[in-house]
Amino acid sequence: MAEYANSQRKEIKLAKVTVNKYGIIILDGTVDGKRHRLTTGKKSDTRLLKWYKRNTDTEFFKLYEEKFGSKHNDSITFEEYGSMIVEITKGNRNKFSQDEEVRRFEILCKTFGKVNITDIKASDITKWQQQSSYAPRTILKFRSTMNSIFEMALSDDIILKNPLRFVKAPKKQHGNIRVFTEDEVKILIEQATGQLKNILMLAFFSGLRGSELIALRWNDIDFDAETIRIDSRIRQGDEDVPKSKRIRILDMLPQAKTALKKQWLLTGMKNDHVFLAQRNKPYVSHSNINEAIKKLCIDCGIEAGTLHVIRKTCNTLYKQYNLPLDWILDQIGHTDDDVNREHYTGRIKPDLSKIGRVLA
Repeated sequence: MAEYANSQRKEIKLAKVTVNKYGIIILDGTVDGKRHRLTTGKKSDTRLLKWYKRNTDTEFFKLYEEKFGSKHNDSITFEEYGSMIVEITKGNRNKFSQDEEVRRFEILCKTFGKVNITDIKASDITKWQQQSSYAPRTILKFRSTMNSIFEMALSDDIILKNPLRFVKAPKKQHGNIRVFTEDEVKILIEQATGQLKNILMLAFFSGLRGSELIALRWNDIDFDAETIRIDSRIRQGDEDVPKSKRIRILDMLPQAKTALKKQWLLTGMKNDHVFLAQRNKPYVSHSNINEAIKKLCIDCGIEAGTLHVIRKTCNTLYKQYNLPLDWILDQIGHTDDDVNREHYTGRIKPDLSKIGRVLA
């Protein structure tokens, strides 16, 4: 960090736009404590004045360089500086998130890696967003990676402004949220066998994330109190705290209790984990479970789904049967209903017969 902070560059305060008595646009800034009023030579008009106000700093430095031949520029590429930032901030992320951050940074470096970080403009980022084939949600993750690098560079006085601030984020595309119907839920549970049947029953009537389900241990289950303690998750073999960063206690619905009782007969004496993979080992990820669910869906003539679709289905059924919203949020592990409505709630089908009776 010190090598950048101590590099030989001019100390420049942000410039401002003024107009002299002759109507000429002047850019007013301070370099190394010395004030400079540099003329653009352009006659002021409304359109041009607005443009210079948007591009004040860039145009000031161009004029300063032309006059004094001293560039405010550090020869450090996006890849050189960004790799350092991704590394020194890894303490803010768990291993899984850090691996994802590194992967996104490496992809960004294919476009911006060899470019001097001071030369990356808002238009460059806009072009990258438009030409990438990524979904809006994925682009937002890339923007988060870029923003952390640019904001740190801004704090280190390496760049004068964060170009990402001037680039609009893509709008999220919202389609119909895929959930299983009640009939499909019944069919899948009826047709499943063994451990998969128990997984489906528990998932449909608890809303657990796949990473939480495979991390579940028998000492998290309290059959007497009818509760399930969620205090960890497993992703790619790494165990850490739940996504919400807090422990939650779930009420055990009758269907979930039945599933866990049956699962105890299968694995209760084999391992402290509730659900086991081959050779009675804990799962390192829930991908194999998702594949088994997809195959079952196909065999049943149902559009393929995953544990995530089951989680959405559970949330939708909770709402369909008018369970208290605060209770639903606690069960699902969300802090507010905005995420639920935007990503997890399928089409609600209320009992219209009640309205029919009133109108009759």
